[in-house]
Amino acid sequence: MSLLEIRTEGTVDDWGLLRWTNSAGDALPVPPPSVGAVNELPPAPFGVAYPPPLEGVGRIYLWADGFTTREKSLTLERALAMRYLKAASALVKQYARRGVDMAAAQQPLQQAQAAQQANEWAECLARSVAAAEAAVVGLARAKLQRMHGRSAFLWGVVIDDAACSEALLDALKPPLNLMTLRTLAQDGATRPLLEQSQRMRLSVAAFWSECTLLQQSVDRLRDAVASLRGGVRYWNIAANLHRCEVSAHTTRQLTMLCEAGRTADFGITRLLHGKHGFYESQSPHDLLGLCVETGVPFEAVHLEWRWYDGSLYDLDALLERYGELGKPIHLTLHLPPENGYGVFSRAEPMRWIEEACLIALSKPYVIALQVPLRASEQSGGALEGEQPSPHWQRIAQVAVWNALLQD
Repeated sequence: MSLLEIRTEGTVDDWGLLRWTNSAGDALPVPPPSVGAVNELPPAPFGVAYPPPLEGVGRIYLWADGFTTREKSLTLERALAMRYLKAASALVKQYARRGVDMAAAQQPLQQAQAAQQANEWAECLARSVAAAEAAVVGLARAKLQRMHGRSAFLWGVVIDDAACSEALLDALKPPLNLMTLRTLAQDGATRPLLEQSQRMRLSVAAFWSECTLLQQSVDRLRDAVASLRGGVRYWNIAANLHRCEVSAHTTRQLTMLCEAGRTADFGITRLLHGKHGFYESQSPHDLLGLCVETGVPFEAVHLEWRWYDGSLYDLDALLERYGELGKPIHLTLHLPPENGYGVFSRAEPMRWIEEACLIALSKPYVIALQVPLRASEQSGGALEGEQPSPHWQRIAQVAVWNALLQD
C-alpha cells in the first residue's frame, strides 16, 4: 500500500473539500482524506485539488499534479503554488519577448517569487494564481487584437422554463443572439417561445431531457426534433455525459440518438453536453474523446463549467484540452454571485466575468458563450428583475469591444 501524508500551512479548514484527480485534472471518485491521517493514494500519476481562501483571489478550486507513489508527504499550499508559479513564469517569459503586454502579470509574479524564497507558501500561492490569471488574460486580449476580434459569435442565455417574455429577452440585445432551452415544455408553451425567437432573430438551442439511452429515448428524441423542425438549430442530443459510462455500449447508444436527430431534421447541429468540475466530481472528457475516436456523428461539444471549479488559468487550459478533441465548443459559464456561494467566493466578480469572456473569445474553436438567464444560489444571471444585470452589462461591454476590433 502506498501512503501519503498531506500537510497544510493553515488554509485547509475542511478536508472533505479535497479532491483526488488524475494527471489530466479530472476528479476521481476516491473519498477525500481524513483530518491528520496518512492516506491511501489513488493510482499514480495523480493530482490534488482544494479551494484555499486566498487574499485577492477568493476561494476557488486550485489544482496540482505530477505526484507518484514515491511521495511520502506534501505541503498542499507549496504543491499548488509551484504549479501556478511555473505556469506564470513560463507564460511571461515566452510572450513578453513576443511583444504581448504582460505588465499586469509581472508584479504578482515577482511577489510570488519573493514569497517562494521566504517559504511563505500561502502568500506564494495567492500571488502565483494572480500572476497566472493575469498572464492568460493578457494573452487572450493580445490574440483578439491580432485577430481583429471575432465575428459570427453566439452570445446566449440558458432558459430553465418557457415563461420568458419577448420584452425580457429584448432588454438583453445587443449582444444576445442565442437562447438555450434547458427543458422543453410538455403543454405546447415551447412553440410561442420559438416564434418569439424568430421575430427577434435569435438562434435557438434545446436540451433533450432524456438521460437514459434506451430505444424509447431514441423514438422520443426523433419525435421531439421533428415536432420543432426548423425552430431549433442546435440540439443537445445527449445531456450530462459526465454521468455516463465510458464504454463502447454508450457510444453505440449515442450514435443512435445522433442519427435519429439528423433523420428528424437534417438542418440541425448536434451537440453532446457535459459538465466539468471538482466540487461535484465530474468530467465528460474521456467519453467525448471516445465518441470522436469511434466516429459518433455529432458536430459540437457543449461544455458547462462553474466559476468556483478553477482559476481563469485553469479555464484557459480546460478549453485548450477540450479544443484538442477537434470539435467546436458551446461554453456555458456559471457566474460568481457578488456574495459568493457556500464556502466559495471570488474577488472582483465583475472583473472575473470580463476576463472569462476574453479567454473564451480568444479561442477560435469556442463559438458560443452562454450564461443563466436568471440568477441562482450558485450563479449570477443575465437578468436582475426585468433589466440586464451587472453581470450581463459587463458581458455586453466585452461584446462591444470585440465588435470595435472588427472595424
